[in-house]
Amino acid sequence: MSPLPSEPWARALRALVTGGTGFLGTYMSAYLAGEGVEVTATHLPKLTPSATLTPKGVQLRPLDVTDRAQVTRLVAETRPDVIYHFAGQAFVIPSWEDPAGTFATNLTGTLHLLEELRHHFPQSRFAFAGSGTEYGDPPHIPTGEDSPLRPTSPYASSKAGADLLCYQYFRSFGLPVFRYRIFGTTGPGKRGDSTNDFASQIAQLETQPEPRVLRVGNLDKQRDIQDVRDAVRAMVTVVEKGEPGSAYNIASGVPRNVRKNLDTLLSFAKAPIRVESVPDRMRLVDEPIHLADVSKLRALGWTPKIPFETTLRDILESWRTAEPRTAA
Repeated sequence: MSPLPSEPWARALRALVTGGTGFLGTYMSAYLAGEGVEVTATHLPKLTPSATLTPKGVQLRPLDVTDRAQVTRLVAETRPDVIYHFAGQAFVIPSWEDPAGTFATNLTGTLHLLEELRHHFPQSRFAFAGSGTEYGDPPHIPTGEDSPLRPTSPYASSKAGADLLCYQYFRSFGLPVFRYRIFGTTGPGKRGDSTNDFASQIAQLETQPEPRVLRVGNLDKQRDIQDVRDAVRAMVTVVEKGEPGSAYNIASGVPRNVRKNLDTLLSFAKAPIRVESVPDRMRLVDEPIHLADVSKLRALGWTPKIPFETTLRDILESWRTAEPRTAA
């Protein structure tokens, strides 16, 4: 394992953000562009992102990471100092329905990028967006980066495989890779997580007559969730100050009670709303707590800046102004 750099890495002048129109990729692209970095963000060729939603100063390019020729061409044209690799199949349930497609995107797509850097840009930094789900049901909570990888879904397995592939390319070829294990992130614009599910229902119910009923699943659990804007800063901190080859948990290190999150959102509501638990929102397996050890990340000088109550308020306001306003 290489030692820590004697000096922090120089700030990148050119960055390639794969999956740059997804939730994390959009926030990363906007943050880097705001810092004066020349950013190229990618999207799937079959999708045409709205120009009005593209962060200022970001160039959009189509890319299918499973197509090696496309990867070769785009990396050669952009010549990035750093690649933030978010492109992939990002959900657990679809991974059960299409495990082969999930592995093709998440594992083979990562391999194509690593091979391109290995052969043509070996000094470029590569940041891989892995997942806290790689740990599965960890033996210790809070969970540190030395915890064994015990994935329990094709999605988590594909991320764990790509994570280990990145480490192998560091060991075998000296590529400066950084491996994120990202726990819960949330913020305006996300779909499918509990906070946005609650907020979307509240925003819709506020405009309706009684009875206003918000439908929920299991609230008696704790999740390590952080504001996406803090998460993006954490990821950049790792690339600029971290140890090549290492894994870093990207998380708050704070267990947030889902019921308390809902109560806080309801306290912002403009009308009284009743909560009802429904069976179709319950998961068959739902661990009581997810919590990361973030001591490695904090040792780099990162600290969160955004109070979680502010995050929740921003999410609810984003749903109030969303068009069309549709509950998740």
